Amino acid sequence: MDTPTAADLFQRHHLALFRYVYRLTGRRDVAEDVVQEVFVRVVRRLDAYQTMGREAAWLFTIARRLLVDRHRALERRPPPVDDSADASIPAHQETSAALAEALAQVLEVERDAFLLREVGGLSYDEIALLCHTTPDSVRSRIYRARVRLRAMLSPTAQVPS
Repeated sequence: MDTPTAADLFQRHHLALFRYVYRLTGRRDVAEDVVQEVFVRVVRRLDAYQTMGREAAWLFTIARRLLVDRHRALERRPPPVDDSADASIPAHQETSAALAEALAQVLEVERDAFLLREVGGLSYDEIALLCHTTPDSVRSRIYRARVRLRAMLSPTAQVPS
């Protein structure tokens, strides 16, 4: 099996990576920056890529590490103040905002596993490797995330404790 080119990897995976990062951060600009940095690193390290594993797992690993680094850097700085809130929000943005808010309330380990599965399309085994856990633990995390999200997004359900 031939090693894919960076352009091939970009074509196949940039949208899934963008969606994953966007769901974690809620910011389009950050998602674009992180995805760009993922592929900068891919270009630099493509010669070291081993075709034994799935390419998506490799790319999502890079994205996760970049997000962790970014999170650590942001913890050291106070957040900027945004005074430009607009009261008129379209319905699709309200739904997206509700999902983002619900995802923010899910435990980080559950949210990460859920997004890697649902947005990234990674297998339970691949997620387990990325998260340094077992496939059974990944299944549990994803299940708990789904239960919490359903409860928070359903108009009649109560959030489980």
